[in-house]
Amino acid sequence: MANEIEIHEAWARGAQRLVMWTMDGTLVSLSVAAQAWQLSLDDVVAAAGRRDVFVVWIKDSPYIPAVLIDLGPQQSAQICSTLEGESAISKLVFLKRSHGGLGGRTITEALQSGNSMEDIRRLAHASVLA
Repeated sequence: MANEIEIHEAWARGAQRLVMWTMDGTLVSLSVAAQAWQLSLDDVVAAAGRRDVFVVWIKDSPYIPAVLIDLGPQQSAQICSTLEGESAISKLVFLKRSHGGLGGRTITEALQSGNSMEDIRRLAHASVLA
């Protein structure tokens, strides 16, 4: 019984964290992505359907990580295809964390510092296999 309560409390904390991420900008609506990428909402929905981007569902609404907006649709699709099969949260953690293999930088920082997309894809592939 106590174990069930702890599990329920952990799920509740996780759900609260997801909602907080929609408020702090970590996760954004598909319409925000569409506007940022100068695409139609239908184009972003189609990209999600192709798994070029991944969505996190919160209260029956889809959100995408803001970091994908920074990468742009093409780079997002390349990374997301490499991370295919991973959970949305695992993908988000991969995108947001600093990586030793990238000199302690995040994916976006590494790309902005001159790392190639191939460097990122190799790291993503190694992460999937780990």
